[in-house]
Amino acid sequence: MALLKILAPLCLSLLMVACGGGGGGDAAPAPDPVTVPPLGAQCLSGSVARLALPAPAGAGRNQELALLACPGAQLDAVRWRQTEGAALALGSARSQALSVAPAVAGRYVFGVDFTDARGTSYTGQAELSAAAPEGATMVVRGEPSVWSGGQTSLRAWVDGLAVADYPLAQLRWSRVDGPDVALGDTSQWRVIFTAPAVSQDSVLRLRAEATLADGRRFSQEFSLLVQVAPKPAATPLFGAGNLSSRVYPYVTDGPHAAALRDCIFTPALSSATLCTVGRLPLLGTQTRGELPSVEQVMARVLVSNDWMGQRFEAFLREQDQNGDFRRLLNATTAIVIGGRVRPAFYWSATGAIYLDADYLWQTAAERDSVSEAPDPRSDFGSDLAYRMLWRYVQGNQSAGGRSDVLARASRDSAALIPTLGRLLYHELTHANDFVPPRLHLLLNTGLRVYEATPSNTASDQLRIQLPFYSQQMVDLGRVQFFGAASTAAQRGYQPADVAGFFSTDRTTDGYSYSWPVGQSVPREDAAMLVEEALMQLRHGLLRDVAVTPQLLGGSSADLTVTWGRRGRVGDVAIKPRVALVLAQTMPWLPASFTDGLAAPMPLRAGLSWGQNLDQGALALGVARPLSAAERALEADLDAQRRAARMAR
Repeated sequence: MALLKILAPLCLSLLMVACGGGGGGDAAPAPDPVTVPPLGAQCLSGSVARLALPAPAGAGRNQELALLACPGAQLDAVRWRQTEGAALALGSARSQALSVAPAVAGRYVFGVDFTDARGTSYTGQAELSAAAPEGATMVVRGEPSVWSGGQTSLRAWVDGLAVADYPLAQLRWSRVDGPDVALGDTSQWRVIFTAPAVSQDSVLRLRAEATLADGRRFSQEFSLLVQVAPKPAATPLFGAGNLSSRVYPYVTDGPHAAALRDCIFTPALSSATLCTVGRLPLLGTQTRGELPSVEQVMARVLVSNDWMGQRFEAFLREQDQNGDFRRLLNATTAIVIGGRVRPAFYWSATGAIYLDADYLWQTAAERDSVSEAPDPRSDFGSDLAYRMLWRYVQGNQSAGGRSDVLARASRDSAALIPTLGRLLYHELTHANDFVPPRLHLLLNTGLRVYEATPSNTASDQLRIQLPFYSQQMVDLGRVQFFGAASTAAQRGYQPADVAGFFSTDRTTDGYSYSWPVGQSVPREDAAMLVEEALMQLRHGLLRDVAVTPQLLGGSSADLTVTWGRRGRVGDVAIKPRVALVLAQTMPWLPASFTDGLAAPMPLRAGLSWGQNLDQGALALGVARPLSAAERALEADLDAQRRAARMAR
């Protein structure tokens, strides 16, 4: 094990012989390097960190390495690098823990650099070994570190096992070592839990054991680093139910890196410490309202793993050909992308958008590092008698669904348009609603973003000039999106009743009525209008919306449509509302932009949601059932629908 050394502070050049000075005469002798105890498994006197290393395992199995802060110490600026062995993907190279699965037997060596709370730099070395492959192996993956009190998940699978065979197996999760933890349901291939409270960095070792239908048995462990969470503010803005998680500036030496750390997603953030637009200005203030470069955008990004920044950058370069996403980003101070950000949202308190990394992954390994813990609001409104379904469609095929996680599939950046693309249009409409482009160069630098919001936003104008009408839908929205208790009357509404409320109004989705008590105007109405319009006009994707009975089991594909439309945003009563919002939030678009919206197409009442997908077949008199692959995609879309969005 290599000796851990403190780099001579500030004396980073071998040509420098003393810190702080030049001048004539003989140079003062350089100070001797300060030596600390070896970086081993224990904290010794003078240590600031220790290592937790895995026992040798067969190739193909996951192994975890962790750098733990010794009691009283704080670690920062951690960076792992591989120095020996077949190349491995270090998905969390800038966190205190790594999870790797070497495919080839051999010795693997890693260097690790980090600093302490005073900024003193350290470097050390760690290694692991992989034995010869053992045949079919079981693997457990997940984000290898979590703050105490944070919700996280782990998933197990067996290499080569068909997706259809997983439900036939028996599985059990258990704690092997480390702090006590409540694991909840331990019989699924995925386990979701809250990291235990710890007073110092600790390793929680869990084991997954599976018995397949053919009698074969598998077992594998995962070592999760549970870190002491940073000290929160007395009244933190990110409190219970909406905890922040570890992120860092993607561009380490960017001009706003320090402000990004302090102002956007830290437990220490409170109403008293919110940053002004003088300290962290809008991107549009920096660009003077011009189209930002990708580099300017990326200097505003915070991530929990580097791959998230890499995927976001590639998406902007490859899929933002019209520049809409970058122009809309002018209204933000920062972009947070995290594996535990759920739901995604825009927040006028910070002026930032917060994106769930589940919208960005492109490989199975990237998907592994994103928590599968659900949105806590997923079950709101489950006692109502109806559901509102939606999906994006292109060429009579559903767009945006993903294959089963156990299929270990990948996707390209174009496949992110129906998921990440629609999310960006939605959340960035909020940003430009709160601070429209016309104000980006006029902001008082002493104000916070929410204080700079004018009184005549697009949402204000929409409410005054072209409002929606249905109070019943507003009240139902407070049940579905804010957890308000339903009334007997609301529980008695049948799908036909709700279809009557909605179809005679001029919104595009049930989420348009997400209007919390105390908020002066509804904000989701404008965001839903822009989202659907831009997805159609820029990307050729039409949006289906339907009212059906409540799902009591099985698949939403089998729910009978009571009422539905494809491309409702093109309704003659709705298009003027779209134009009003676009004029305020996207003024670079021509006034005639909404003329290109297609007229809505009715979905067939009495047929299932699945049968209504292929309107081309229905036009020929054939109600085509969904294929097995289409049903799998619909199951994923159902999960996405449950992951409701919010804006604050």
